[in-house]
Amino acid sequence: MADCTGLLGLDESELAARLGPATSRRDAGGDLWLIFASPGLSLRVRCAPRAPGERPRVSSWTASFEPGHATLERAARAVGLWPLAAPDQEARSVTVPLIRRPLPCPATGEVYSMTATVRHGRITQVSVFDESPDWF
Repeated sequence: MADCTGLLGLDESELAARLGPATSRRDAGGDLWLIFASPGLSLRVRCAPRAPGERPRVSSWTASFEPGHATLERAARAVGLWPLAAPDQEARSVTVPLIRRPLPCPATGEVYSMTATVRHGRITQVSVFDESPDWF
């Protein structure tokens, strides 16, 4: 299990201290894209400056699972987001390819956005964004 709670707002050095060295690093137009890999899980992180001249900080991340999870609970647990992402939902019961949830951050009181991607009856990705859910 990878604990991805609290990644939003970290800078590159804080990410490395927590997750180890990135397996890939790319700077694109001021944004920094990092990939961390472990067996069965790939974590793609986007760091962006919040204001001109600031160091890039995590603004979103996506965990990709191989071969995927049957339920939202299992996928969220795999990245440390359960029970914050409750209620549970079976991937095969989804009629659209996304499950969306508001994601409260107990440390800050902020509410972020979480999206789980469903492909072929499995949850293959979980993404978290440092934005309030506009669909909520």
